[in-house]
Amino acid sequence: MSKIGSSTTKFEVEKFNGKGNFGLWKKRVKELLGQQGLHKTLQNKVIYNMIDEETVTGLWSTLEILYMTKSLSNKLYLKKQLYGLRMKENTTVLEHLNFFNKVISELLPVDVKIDEEDKTLIFLSSLPESYDHIITIMLYGKKTLILDEVMSTLLSNEISKKPN
Repeated sequence: MSKIGSSTTKFEVEKFNGKGNFGLWKKRVKELLGQQGLHKTLQNKVIYNMIDEETVTGLWSTLEILYMTKSLSNKLYLKKQLYGLRMKENTTVLEHLNFFNKVISELLPVDVKIDEEDKTLIFLSSLPESYDHIITIMLYGKKTLILDEVMSTLLSNEISKKPN
């Protein structure tokens, strides 16, 4: 972790290692990083790609080119990850939702937007067969699906099944 901040405030920022969600990392640290702190938050294998950059703008531009590419192969990879997502039986709904939202957030910077109903249907489709009964109950009589409502129901159901 790198510590960045003024003399009165310190922020802990995970080092970016070239893997994971660059868009989310960027959002978290962009406002926190000053010109002098940016290089310190990058691990060596990432920093070598921007050794000649001298401005914050240049550094961000290079990072975006490397990790937010809008290429067809990147879009297809991310879409495949989303549409192929399956919850494992030993995973909680919240853990699965977190990973689902991570994939959704990685699609935004490459200009792939998924509407609310499709997000909800993709999420429901990613659940194991053990959820079929509650999904059927949730869908009965509905004209629209809202992910927040579905999640609330699923999380409540999961809590009610936990032993005291």
